[in-house]
Amino acid sequence: MAVLDGAFGDLRKLADWFSTSPQRSSLHIERIIGRLGATAVPLLGRELRSRDGRRREAARDYLASLANGDARARVIDELRAMLDDTIHDELKVCTLGLLAELGEHAEARFADPSAMQRRSALALAAQLETASDVASAADMMVRQLDDAAITQMIEALSEAAPDAALRLSAELAGRLDLDPDIRERIATSTSAPAPAAPSTSRRPPRPTQVAVLVDASARLVVVASRKLNGERRWRRWAVLIGSAGQIEDCLHEEAVPRTPNGEDADAGPLIASLVADGYRVASTDLDHARTVVAAAARISASRPDPQSLTSAYYLGRDLLDLGDAHLGPRRDSSTLALARAIELIADGEHARARALLERCPNAEQLADHAAAVAGCALAQGRHADAVEPLGRAIALEPAWPLHHWNLAACFHALGDTAGCYHALRRFLATSARPTALHGDPDQPARLAFAETRLAELERAARLAGRSLARRRRARRSSSKRRSMP
Repeated sequence: MAVLDGAFGDLRKLADWFSTSPQRSSLHIERIIGRLGATAVPLLGRELRSRDGRRREAARDYLASLANGDARARVIDELRAMLDDTIHDELKVCTLGLLAELGEHAEARFADPSAMQRRSALALAAQLETASDVASAADMMVRQLDDAAITQMIEALSEAAPDAALRLSAELAGRLDLDPDIRERIATSTSAPAPAAPSTSRRPPRPTQVAVLVDASARLVVVASRKLNGERRWRRWAVLIGSAGQIEDCLHEEAVPRTPNGEDADAGPLIASLVADGYRVASTDLDHARTVVAAAARISASRPDPQSLTSAYYLGRDLLDLGDAHLGPRRDSSTLALARAIELIADGEHARARALLERCPNAEQLADHAAAVAGCALAQGRHADAVEPLGRAIALEPAWPLHHWNLAACFHALGDTAGCYHALRRFLATSARPTALHGDPDQPARLAFAETRLAELERAARLAGRSLARRRRARRSSSKRRSMP
């Protein structure tokens, strides 16, 4: 039998290899695909349609590698053509994900959109293993998705994988290149403290190596690098800080391969290059590097330009464990969540508001939180459930008239005449003081109703021979009588 050679022979070998349901990549196959180039795309496209997960993943990886070379246009055409075929939903998700990685926007119709949204959210959650993974996912969302798509993704992730949603939403909330309204909505929709991203690595991350360099004009360069576990590759992050103290540029390299002569590609050559340009190494202390970059990031974040901190900053800052240092003192997540809950109540989304209020950390001592909880109960017709939180709101903020007004509404619905009467009296008394309600167009109608209702209650009590005295006073009197000899 004649030995097949050339492109046809390579295609035959490639097809035979895929038929074995490969479990790992092969250097031999990589060389074959490198020789074939665009010629391999149709075959890889067919393998990407396979229901065998290993064959599909291998085809996806090789298509991605070809797209980084001269065959990019051919790969993208193949992927877009696949979306027009009658392929199953799982493959559409895989294809859309690959196009997104290549920086291409595409849309597809799914047979079961809700199921695919959940599966996509679970797939994303599975990839958020480290702080670097979370930063990369957030960066991709900011660069490739519009505001509505980002919000939908977080909502889907909140239902499918709440912990992952917390980590990703916390990362997005710190991105100053994202619209402020979207950042606040994301931050408050998942307001519980975000747990640290778990690591599935068998070993903890290697220590970060740092160098702080300075030149004659007082400009600084902070270089941070970390070797990837189990690999001969490094992550590198370099931050240029101007003489005015702000970050002027960042460079982040996710996985720098070994040099051509086989040596590890750590930060040594970069540092040597900077020294040759007139910089000198001023420090190799990790805490000092963290302090320097955090201060510069805060200065940059205070500038009006939302792009003052680029993607490279957000992608590399975990090397120095900076977190949200660029935002200055941590924001009060309870206040943000409460503001969002009040918006939801105003929009009539009481169930979502109630769920958000239940997740507000350390908010029990806020009068507005108690009033919002009561507002949800009142809107849902649960008047008895609103009495206790309104009592807390009044105890925390006794001079605010609307707390007493809402409590009067609760007692009226519950048939507690005396409670309604005294709540309305307190409403009138507090409304007589200077408050923001003086400019409320609805306040005159409230005052008129309260005065009319008080007169009606007093008249009805006289006719019926009932007392409107507070119950607690009656209990005190009986208690006194029992204590008398």
